[in-house]
Amino acid sequence: MMKTNTLPETFPPGFLLTITDKGAARVAEVIGQYKLPEGAGLRAGVTEGGCSGLNYDVEVAEEPNPDETVFVLNGTNIFVNAFSAQYISGMTIDWTSSMQESRFVFNNPNATGGCGCGVSFTVK
Repeated sequence: MMKTNTLPETFPPGFLLTITDKGAARVAEVIGQYKLPEGAGLRAGVTEGGCSGLNYDVEVAEEPNPDETVFVLNGTNIFVNAFSAQYISGMTIDWTSSMQESRFVFNNPNATGGCGCGVSFTVK
C-alpha cells in the first residue's frame, strides 16, 4: 500500500480522480456508522463483466488491498489499483439519495456507453 497524492509509475500519466462533498460525506458516514478504523476509505475500481463490459467496483473498505494506492481526496482515503486507474482517470464520484434510490454516481469521461443501472460501462 502506498499513501500518496503522487502518481505511481503504473498509473496513466495525468491520472485524476475526484470525489464530491456529498460523496465524501457518505463515505465518512458509513465509516462512522460501522466504526471502521482510521485508515478506512472508499475502494474505487473496475472489474471485467456486466452488460456493458466493465463494472464499477466501489465499496467502503477497512483498508486498501496490497496492490492499491491510497489517494487522499476531499478528506477521504480512496483506494485505486493500477488496472482500474486506466478506466477511471478523470472520473468524479458523487452520492445521490432520493425516495427511489441511494447510490454512488460516476461521471466518467472514459465511458462511451453504459447500461441503465449506471454500474456497467463501455470504453473505446
